[in-house]
Amino acid sequence: MFSTRHPVVASAFLSFAIFLPVIAAMRGESAKAETAAMKSAAVVSLDGPSWLLAVDPKNVGRERKWWEKPAPEAKVAKTPGIIQETFPAYHGVAWYWRDFTPPANTLEQGRCLLRFWQVDYLADVWVNGVHVGRHEGAGEPFVLDVTEAVKPQAVNRIAVRVLNPTNEPIDGIKLPETPHSLKSIPWTPGRSANWGGITDSVELLVTPAVRVEDLFVRPDPKTGQIRVQVNLRNAGKQAVQGRIALSVSPAVGGETLIAAQLDRQLPPGDTLIETKLEVERPRLWELNDPYMYRVTVRASVDSTGSFDEQSARCGFRDFRFQDGYFRLNGKRIFLKSSHTASDAPVGIIVSPDPDLLRKDLLNCKVIGLNMIRFFNGLAPRYQLELCDEIGLLAYQENYAGWFVEPSPKLAERFNRTTRAMVKRDRNHPCVVMWGLLNETPAGPVFEHAVAALPLVRALDDTRVVLLNSGRYDGVLVRLSAVTPVGSIVGWPKGLRAEPWAAVNVTRQTIRAWGITWPPRHAALHPGPKNEFSAVRWTAPAAGKAEVEAKFVG
Repeated sequence: MFSTRHPVVASAFLSFAIFLPVIAAMRGESAKAETAAMKSAAVVSLDGPSWLLAVDPKNVGRERKWWEKPAPEAKVAKTPGIIQETFPAYHGVAWYWRDFTPPANTLEQGRCLLRFWQVDYLADVWVNGVHVGRHEGAGEPFVLDVTEAVKPQAVNRIAVRVLNPTNEPIDGIKLPETPHSLKSIPWTPGRSANWGGITDSVELLVTPAVRVEDLFVRPDPKTGQIRVQVNLRNAGKQAVQGRIALSVSPAVGGETLIAAQLDRQLPPGDTLIETKLEVERPRLWELNDPYMYRVTVRASVDSTGSFDEQSARCGFRDFRFQDGYFRLNGKRIFLKSSHTASDAPVGIIVSPDPDLLRKDLLNCKVIGLNMIRFFNGLAPRYQLELCDEIGLLAYQENYAGWFVEPSPKLAERFNRTTRAMVKRDRNHPCVVMWGLLNETPAGPVFEHAVAALPLVRALDDTRVVLLNSGRYDGVLVRLSAVTPVGSIVGWPKGLRAEPWAAVNVTRQTIRAWGITWPPRHAALHPGPKNEFSAVRWTAPAAGKAEVEAKFVG
């Protein structure tokens, strides 16, 4: 047995220590029991076109007990997906249903769980008419224990009520007050459509009573040590003696480099275990050689004959801002980045062909970029996995980063979506920067983001944290005579509405709002439905008036 106080660093010594009990057992009659196969947890995907979907514009589904059976008007819908693919231009409450037959649960004290990787925005879940849980927030996976509600080896029914918020409050929730990324109603240029629904995979898990709930690994390239933090969850009613086996290997095609074993008493509930594993002469994760390792944790209880296992890929790399420069593994690096909201031409946030969004990243690498900014919302999981593999740095932002309006729940919602971002993606070596805000002026959400740094540091102390995406004092919100760019005059005055027009009234070139304005230069911005943008001027009272215009862009 090895404790966190004495991490083992020599693989040969580890192997001997771990297999010694097995060798001893083989000398006696218990050899057969020691070498018997153990049963592992099972994961069953519930994705695909086997779901039904109906809208509930009057919010009467709960009153009519829609959790018991699908509404007559329900349509077949693909999950993961967005509500608007089946019901275009609809926003509000919608209901999903799916029938499933669980595999036989032969694990002693085994549990049956439902894992939703993402539901946007509010989800209530029933199994066989039993309400098993609620979750609010976008971007955060959540797991519900449905053991008591599931009928073994029979047809079971899942019902999910999803609230896709609108500008008007539904159950006290409205879109502008939630972490909503770029979404708006109506859609306007520069924003995103208000999508919602079950937007990532749904899985049925059959697990032992003791399972690996979370795994966080932090490789240190200076020492070769990997700090491992494991949260084990004992769903039973009594404390048990748990055995935790850890190993490190190359992420692809390699033999085990390091192995260790810990024995722990696991009371009911969560137990956090921290230890270290050391890799001799670790290979660095570099842009042109993104080498990765895999850390695997297996939790078992001898008396049950079952185990649960989880692994995470990681890389030895150091990214920091030091002495005025960004540095990767000690070398200065000039960041060449674009940004993306990971939108697809069909399905918006849920591409029917994941390769569309993979190609975006491959093209970034091909044209010489070394970073991609996933702004105003989390990247799909497979995009970050690809960034890990091709050596593309990632700057990740949460859904609460842009124009969240003040409300009594602002702090709770901002913290939840920030915590979700960090916990979901903190094992990825490509992720080198957390972004809290995008183009946000002073105000309640700005002040709360400033105060959120300790939360981020408590979850991950290894990455750069960017408060805001540059100076944002109103120049991008409005162009008028009272803004810092007082020589740019716009119509309408606030430039919040579209269409609009603006002009440099001086005889000097002005650079503002991402535009270079020559003297007397005007910019015309059409509306979202191609409404005309117009300018007018006053002609002389007498004589001829000549107008000359040259359109660029």
